Amino acid sequence: MKRLFFALWPELHIRQQCATLTGKLNSSGKPVTPANLHVTLLFLGRTSPEQQAAVTREASQIPASPTTLKFDHLSFWKKPAVLCLTASQFDQNLSKLHENLVNIAKQQGIAVEDRPFTPHVTLVKKAYSVIDIGFSPVIWHSDGFCLVESCAGANGIEYRIIERWTTTLPP
Repeated sequence: MKRLFFALWPELHIRQQCATLTGKLNSSGKPVTPANLHVTLLFLGRTSPEQQAAVTREASQIPASPTTLKFDHLSFWKKPAVLCLTASQFDQNLSKLHENLVNIAKQQGIAVEDRPFTPHVTLVKKAYSVIDIGFSPVIWHSDGFCLVESCAGANGIEYRIIERWTTTLPP
């Protein structure tokens, strides 16, 4: 069984902007490696091959709408002990995508968290306090979403994209 999640995956310049900001925070906990930066749409957890095949098939039927997020706040979440970028507002297309993915997971018997969807980018794990630094908002454009596997490796957790669905714009 694989540990899977749906995510928005950043373009290189967005990843670099987030990594630069993470560099300013690295004394406050364990920085997330630039290769692992993402926005989680839905965490699926341990998923059987049959469930993976079904969610992949069903997710391919969801229309991927372009989305823009403006990450303009640095938030400290005490319980998971993370520093993350959060958006004061976000596109309703993203909420609809999240809702569709939740429905797919539930149809496959996958338990999902029952809490409001809060798009965020975790920059630092094992954080121990709030940090107040100025930064320019990170404007995250997304043209689709991914199914990602969380893998334990020699250098820690590594995220691998299994499938990617992109927006198909009319000609």
